[in-house]
Amino acid sequence: MEDIKERLGEYKYNYFSDLQKYLDTELYFYGSIKRVDYFSNASDIDITIITDNINSVLSKIQNYLHIKKSNIKKIYQKFNTNSKSIVKGYKIKYQNKDRNLEFDLLIYDEKYRKIVLENINEINNLPAYLVIILVIIKTIYYNLGLMSKEMYLYLKNTLFHMYFSKSFGNYDKTNMSTIILDI
Repeated sequence: MEDIKERLGEYKYNYFSDLQKYLDTELYFYGSIKRVDYFSNASDIDITIITDNINSVLSKIQNYLHIKKSNIKKIYQKFNTNSKSIVKGYKIKYQNKDRNLEFDLLIYDEKYRKIVLENINEINNLPAYLVIILVIIKTIYYNLGLMSKEMYLYLKNTLFHMYFSKSFGNYDKTNMSTIILDI
């Protein structure tokens, strides 16, 4: 977390440090917070937890964030388009506007460690051309306000889809690699 301390700012850094201590497990940050396309006070923060005791971690998170169980969603993901492996986990989308704090928290079982960390590494180390395109799209959306949220998400998801599937084409929600269910 030290490598992103400046981007997080003091409040968020301390918040996540306290959360990590409370859970007694490492928080893996990924996505724009680990790259140059992070926009302070606009981009959300993506975090993953890998644990050998999911129920305990979910209970602790629920207590720490003061959220209802209904805020925790079960997810099924396929990270690699060439793989038939399906990874099961849990997702919490947390938002506290008063504290300007927004993050997505994904929790996975220890048995998925290798595939999850490979995916995080790939997301954190996107090629420069892709990061430059993301910075341009985010500048137009966040700073200039010249793009709708729907168009922003469509362009961003299409870029990721083309890169990770290694095929040229539009992003189509019907071919999603993540399914989210209520628990």
